Amino acid sequence: MRIISIDLGGRLVRRRRVLAMGLLAAGLGACKTESLVDLRNPDLITGGVARDPANIDQLYNGVLFEFGRAVSGAAATNDNPGIVGISGVMADELWYASTFSTMQDIDLRNIADVSNSDLTLLFQRIHRARNLADRAFEQLGVTGEGSSARAAKMANLAGFSFLFLAENFCSGVPVSSTSLNGDLVFGAPLTTQQLLDSAAARFNTALTVAGTAGSTAEQNAARVGLGRALLDGGNFAGAASAVTAVPMSFVYNVAYSESSTGQNNGVWQHVNSERRSSPASAEGVNGIVFFKRGPSPNTIDVRVSVDSIGRGLGSQTVPFYAERKYNTRGASIPLATGIEARLIEAEAALSKGSSASYLERLNSLRATVGVTGTLTDPGNANARVRQFFQERAFWLWLTAHRLSDLRRMVRQYGFSAESVFPTGQTIFGAPYGTDVNLPIPFQEQNNPSDTTGQCIDRNA
Repeated sequence: MRIISIDLGGRLVRRRRVLAMGLLAAGLGACKTESLVDLRNPDLITGGVARDPANIDQLYNGVLFEFGRAVSGAAATNDNPGIVGISGVMADELWYASTFSTMQDIDLRNIADVSNSDLTLLFQRIHRARNLADRAFEQLGVTGEGSSARAAKMANLAGFSFLFLAENFCSGVPVSSTSLNGDLVFGAPLTTQQLLDSAAARFNTALTVAGTAGSTAEQNAARVGLGRALLDGGNFAGAASAVTAVPMSFVYNVAYSESSTGQNNGVWQHVNSERRSSPASAEGVNGIVFFKRGPSPNTIDVRVSVDSIGRGLGSQTVPFYAERKYNTRGASIPLATGIEARLIEAEAALSKGSSASYLERLNSLRATVGVTGTLTDPGNANARVRQFFQERAFWLWLTAHRLSDLRRMVRQYGFSAESVFPTGQTIFGAPYGTDVNLPIPFQEQNNPSDTTGQCIDRNA
């Protein structure tokens, strides 16, 4: 069997008639857990095969393949760790422990060179997943599956792809599209809010389709995705309403293969296997103390488990810690959970100034995993916001939320960037820059619908 992956992303070419492929099969995990699983070796097929409705399974599986590596990177080629790893490096979840300047610049919050290869590759992969999910959704309609759980999944993954662009890149991301005929339509830059609106539209579509199909898993994924998009846009009440029906036990996973090298968990590969990035603690003055630095034992909170195992790759000075959240090459990465739904509800309570309600929700969550201690009201609005976002950081560690949350602390809560982002000196001893998001890669300057090829602004 073969799957389809359309080459779009940041690598803009006038025409592409050859469609790049890969292979993956999908399946369900345990009760209330949705997984994208069993990735296999890539292959190449022609556009004619891609357009044939008889090959819808390959097209569908291609979306799962592309989305999986957008989330965690491609372990087989030992490249960047996807949106989870790169957003974590730019925030305070990871520091870069190796010598490649492209990743060091991201860790430095100083991406002056928009030809940065790690930036470009990430941008391409998110766009490939986003574009191919939209095409697969359309093609499922052609094959009579427009109201199926598979169609709902495609709408959901397109929605999460838009979220990744909105939350991590600057305002002004061009959104182009490629048809199954290979025709490229160049897209104009979209503001952050327009990207969030695009995500929300796809989650609403997924909700409708999943309801018709009777797929509770896809409905709940859409609810969490919609809540996340509304939260990013500052609609706290709407976000809380969107996730009310999501059960606490819900988990929607992006799953990886234990046996197929090309589809291992790229975060595990990049961190635990290659030692290129390390879990960070108290990074750059403002970083959260996720764990105790120094010799093991290091873990101070069950939600962030790490072990000190020496130094980073190619470095005699940078300490390295192995993360234990994704402790095997086949470990799944949660994309949407009931825990996140409860955190969204807690933030809605916080936004109303209801400290008793948000603390009750946070303490109830902590009790589910045995986190020691009870949170109490710190006494003022700014301290409550910091307390809340620290809890989010522990619960959502290494799931591609933290960079967006730091941006929201600036954009929605009025903190200065230098009071929440890592600042001062990096673990390498170099000064941090001032970036609060990822810029548009250089290749977009070939896009005739984007006359500047640059960000509308670099604001949080």
